[in-house]
Amino acid sequence: MNFSNFIKQVSILALLISLISCKGEPKEECDIPENITYNEHIASIIEIQCFKCHASDVYKEKASRVKIFDYPSLKKMGESGQLVGSITHAQGYIAMPYRKETKIDSCTIETIKAWVNLGMKE
Repeated sequence: MNFSNFIKQVSILALLISLISCKGEPKEECDIPENITYNEHIASIIEIQCFKCHASDVYKEKASRVKIFDYPSLKKMGESGQLVGSITHAQGYIAMPYRKETKIDSCTIETIKAWVNLGMKE
């Protein structure tokens, strides 16, 4: 094998490796409602995902007194950016749920983000 053939083969191999590594994981398809409201969509998500620590009867002991168990409290968190920052594990926010490397599923996160972006209707 001459040097130019070797270079061609290495180049092709490098190209194939870069194409494979850029493929990434397919994005999950989310069925996000167009008109998201707290009462119809978000309250149940918060109850399922967050009430273990943030319900009205436990938040003072388990959640450092962060209230998100009602609409006004959650809306305040949404307005400040803390809600989305926490559930997306953004830098500068306390990751929620507060378990190492555990996130709410991506479609639930996208639903909450859409609710915040649409003005957090009750």
